[in-house]
Amino acid sequence: MLQNERIAQAKRLMGYIEAGTTSHAQDVYRNPVDDYISPKQADAERQSLFQDRPLVLAASAQLPGPNTFLAHDLFDLPILLTRDGEGVVRAFLNVCRHRGARVAEGCGEARGFVCPYHAWVYGIDGKLARRPDDAAFDGVDKATHGLTKLPAIERYGLIFVRPTPGPAFDVDAALGGLAPELAAFDLAGFTHFKSYDSEWRLNWKLGIDTFLESYHFSVLHNQTIHPIFHPNLGAFDAYGENLRLMFARRTLPELKTTPEAEWNLPRHVAAVYILFPNTVLVWQGEHVELWHVFPKGTDAVQFRVTLLIPRPADTPESEAHWDRNLALLLKTVEEEDFPVGEGIQQSFRSGAQSHIVFGRNEPALQHFHRMIRAALALPPVDGEISV
Repeated sequence: MLQNERIAQAKRLMGYIEAGTTSHAQDVYRNPVDDYISPKQADAERQSLFQDRPLVLAASAQLPGPNTFLAHDLFDLPILLTRDGEGVVRAFLNVCRHRGARVAEGCGEARGFVCPYHAWVYGIDGKLARRPDDAAFDGVDKATHGLTKLPAIERYGLIFVRPTPGPAFDVDAALGGLAPELAAFDLAGFTHFKSYDSEWRLNWKLGIDTFLESYHFSVLHNQTIHPIFHPNLGAFDAYGENLRLMFARRTLPELKTTPEAEWNLPRHVAAVYILFPNTVLVWQGEHVELWHVFPKGTDAVQFRVTLLIPRPADTPESEAHWDRNLALLLKTVEEEDFPVGEGIQQSFRSGAQSHIVFGRNEPALQHFHRMIRAALALPPVDGEISV
């Protein structure tokens, strides 16, 4: 985020603090419970949101040098990300073209991959390099039997991939005006500290919902982040399908004691971005969190949180510092947010209500779900609905 925008947002948030208000939507929004439990909608989301459009699958820092790779399996699709000897990032289906076995596991350094089934060998560029008893496959051209390519672009310190083979895509168009802000973060210069995976019994959208309002801070997070952040207060902005929501730490008014040109906004806010449809980027203090959220049917979700830090944790003290940061963010969601979310998911099947309510003080929730419905070509749900 550029400094002039930091100053503008700091003043906006301080205005909300002084007025005791927050960003507001025009009306209350009633979201159908069926959005979270319908197998038909889950199938439509899988195709339209998770296969037909680019997704953020990793940070550049997760492929830290030439000849590195990362096997990605969060969406029940075997995907392989690589960075070749020239530094170019590519994506493939992690599937041997002989009999379909996986050719890579985990992450690390490699100049190529050997299928564990029959030892077909692929280069870091995905090309089929050699195969045992090559003469037995006369007429099966090696040039057409490399790993299946997926469209991939590395930009702004992030790796975008469309999980379906096809033509290239326009990242900046998908970001809807957020590109300059992401570029200003200089994420390409960050270091990957650690990633953590977990699975919960709730719909993927419900997992994202928990990041999109601070109305619950004083209740659910009374002993964890409520003492740090102003509750029920946030600055919301839409960027096409994407969004930004900024929460104010209680220290924010301290900026008034220093010249505006020196305002260090990251110390005093948490900025939550939704890179539509399923990536939550959280920017606060010196670090960035990437939350990748993938559906596992209607009632389960796979999360991966990746902590990116500005410099390597190369001392015991710095490693302990970042371990504490990771532990705090995991404690908040795993002991407070997600257990409540699992209860909500169960309640959706009780028949207690046909819709849930997003208040005017929850504009980010309203925008996210409007964009979901628009992407699926579902009718709008605004207006009074009997429940």
